[in-house]
Amino acid sequence: MNKQNNGKTIVFLAMALSQPRCIKRVASLKEYGFNCIVYGYDRGKYDVNSYPSDVTVVNLSQLKDNEYFGKGIKIFKDLLKVRRERRSTNTVFYAFGLFYAFYLRLLGERYIYEISDILYAYPKFKRILGILKTIDKRIIRDSVATVMTSGGFYSFFGLELPKVFVIPNRVSPSLTRMPFKANKETNNKLAFGFVGSLRYQTILDFARVVGESFPQHEFHFWGGLKDGPMKTAVDGLVNQFENVFYHGAFRSPEDLPEVYDTFDITVSCYQVSSLNERIAEPNKLYESMFFNKPIVVSDGIYLSDRVREMDCGYCIDASGKASIKRFVNSLNVEAVRDLSRRISLIDEKLIVSNQNDLNEYIKAFFNGVLTIER
Repeated sequence: MNKQNNGKTIVFLAMALSQPRCIKRVASLKEYGFNCIVYGYDRGKYDVNSYPSDVTVVNLSQLKDNEYFGKGIKIFKDLLKVRRERRSTNTVFYAFGLFYAFYLRLLGERYIYEISDILYAYPKFKRILGILKTIDKRIIRDSVATVMTSGGFYSFFGLELPKVFVIPNRVSPSLTRMPFKANKETNNKLAFGFVGSLRYQTILDFARVVGESFPQHEFHFWGGLKDGPMKTAVDGLVNQFENVFYHGAFRSPEDLPEVYDTFDITVSCYQVSSLNERIAEPNKLYESMFFNKPIVVSDGIYLSDRVREMDCGYCIDASGKASIKRFVNSLNVEAVRDLSRRISLIDEKLIVSNQNDLNEYIKAFFNGVLTIER
């Protein structure tokens, strides 16, 4: 612990308490020496994950999805209560997401803003995207610091400010990278895996293609699913095909070695109809490299550019089952293993999370070294 930071408190505001990215950010700043307190909501996701035992976590209750107006009012009311309890000259708020950051700026509070999604970068907001982007840029300029989890977001905003940090959602430093081990199987079997929160029809299409047309291969789903259309669809695939499997929820990062040991290729082919998906940089890119797994992504987006730069996977047209089938049919087991071997040689510094620059910046702010311009 850096004792110079004693008495300096960061109050985190999380939309989903157990989101692994939030836990990783809090753990890093706690280890650096800041007092950390977390407020947030139970979203019914990632519930098996937990914060360090010495971090105070306050559950503000459940928060329903897709009710923007009602959700916005509730978040504001809860934020006012947190503000009354925690504001002081030795405290800064850390906003995971636009809702919190918008309200904190409105209230004149000091805040750090983390952007992992562009909430308004979806077709339904197309007519007002420019207005919302202008507001968001003002929120960034007025922050103590802003963290963006994708270089695509950085390009989208076009703000070259020293307070803006691009910190991709890389792998937790608590994990130990395993050396590459060649699969000794000599048959033509490949196992595909999807890891995380399932939202896209393209992933279901990929699993169906494997189930219907490639009985020698396997498809594995990893990640908790709430009752609803996605869970119904996955259950249907598992019941219909003997080579499609659903493993349920897992702890991140603790269970990741076991998860990635069940398949050879990560499937991360998101639908690209929205701007948010086209400029995001998912953590699956880094997890896959960490475990020496090639990744399959949709072509023509920021993520596919990164895959080509790192030479760590395949960029395909995943818009239909016919194109997915052509891709799977083109794969050669030995070529896949050779790509895995090359991935194992990628420098770990490019894969494992490191936010030292952010930690030092926040320390300098608390110590009065920085003057935050607005």
